[in-house]
Amino acid sequence: MRDRYLALVDRHEVAWELAFAALAVVFVVVGFVDETPAITAVEFALTAVFTAEFVSRLACSYDRAAYLRGHWIDLAALVPTTRALRIARLLRLLRLVRAFAGIYRAAGHLTALAQHRGLMWLFAAWISVMAICSLALYAAENGLNETVRSPFDALWWGVVTLTTVGYGDVVPKTDEGRLAAMVLMLLGIGLFSAITATVTSFMLEARPIAREGSTAERLRDLQLLHEDGLVSAEEFDAKRQSLIDLL
Repeated sequence: MRDRYLALVDRHEVAWELAFAALAVVFVVVGFVDETPAITAVEFALTAVFTAEFVSRLACSYDRAAYLRGHWIDLAALVPTTRALRIARLLRLLRLVRAFAGIYRAAGHLTALAQHRGLMWLFAAWISVMAICSLALYAAENGLNETVRSPFDALWWGVVTLTTVGYGDVVPKTDEGRLAAMVLMLLGIGLFSAITATVTSFMLEARPIAREGSTAERLRDLQLLHEDGLVSAEEFDAKRQSLIDLL
């Protein structure tokens, strides 16, 4: 039974991770809807699903310590949340971290993106910081700040702040909102700078294959590009064979 379960997850891991990422987003969105018996039932059901998924995969894992190291965000996202305390409601944003972690793990199984895992991680972290800080602002300022009436207002503030445009039409007023702003400015802008530097470095280091020179030199360039992860295995085999044919 364990092997069958692990094989099922492994065979459908991309769809599995994306599905739970979507459920995590639903859980966060539901948290900002007025509480009703139906909403409470949905929250309870989603929490039960996340708990069952984490516990079952941990129990079936042959190396549980390694599983915990790779999925500690999933465990942190299981922290109980409550609507009674405003600061405690922010804990549900951990589920959003779970969503981005799932998207990252799913993307890691796609060959095209797996070649640039460093840049992919920076993009995922950048977007997640913006989304989490925007929702944190909404949770902290909703009902207390007349300029933050919907999650979209908070997202607008996040984009304006992250791009350093600074219109100033949405300004946090609570201590929690200011804390979210500080996190966004420190982490978000830093990550954006890292993405810019990484892309620039990638463009400068990329070496064209079709340059003047001997076929042997072009083969060497192709090998270097493949070792750097800039050329997929399929492209490497095809171009290598065409150059060998020239020799």
